[in-house]
Amino acid sequence: MEHGRARAGVTVLVAAAAAALLVGCGPENNASSASTPQPSPSTATPTDTATTTPSATPTATPSATPSASRKPSATNRPAEPTPHRSTRPAAPTTLSMFASTEGGRLTLERGGAAQEFSVTIHNGNTRAYPQLYVACQIEIMRDTGPVLESGGLVLERRDPATGAWRRADMRVANDVFPHYLYPDGTPLAREAARVERYRLRALDEAPTGSTPFLIRLVDTSAPEQATDDAAVPRRTSLMLTVTSPKG
Repeated sequence: MEHGRARAGVTVLVAAAAAALLVGCGPENNASSASTPQPSPSTATPTDTATTTPSATPTATPSATPSASRKPSATNRPAEPTPHRSTRPAAPTTLSMFASTEGGRLTLERGGAAQEFSVTIHNGNTRAYPQLYVACQIEIMRDTGPVLESGGLVLERRDPATGAWRRADMRVANDVFPHYLYPDGTPLAREAARVERYRLRALDEAPTGSTPFLIRLVDTSAPEQATDDAAVPRRTSLMLTVTSPKG
């Protein structure tokens, strides 16, 4: 009997101790559980969606588009390429000469007015000439009248400095005059040009007829042994006709 009561008392004590343990641990566990908030499904889902998806799209797109369309500033603008300059040398050009007059030919009347003509000389880029002389010559006309030393013609050259007309040499012969016997000419630099003006008049005793009026550009600085082609680099002519007065 006593043994049964003792056993029952032990049982009661064990139960009381277990109850005390349960009572002491319960609030701490409840407090710990309460102090650690658990994310609710309603809060986590919008936050993840709003933070992840919108932040990636607007941030990447605006930053790339404006920078690509923005014009470079003056300081960052690339330098313009330097124009390519050809190093190819200029094509060689040579001396040229031509004569011109109204109507393309000299038509004179005995004792009449003079007719002007011009001789244009243009040098090339290959060399300069220290002395060039314009030599005029006609062949002897034997149609009518005596053979005169001047051919019955008067040649004048206009002085470019004063504008005055001065008598110029004109040879009347059927042969070629040596280049080294002509008077000294005037220099002509590379790519330089000049125009010489002349006028021709027929005297009362001039013979009538037609003949070429020869114009030769003579290099009077050429060596004496130079060929005629080398000493006379250019030639041209105008047709000359002398007629008697009408009536």
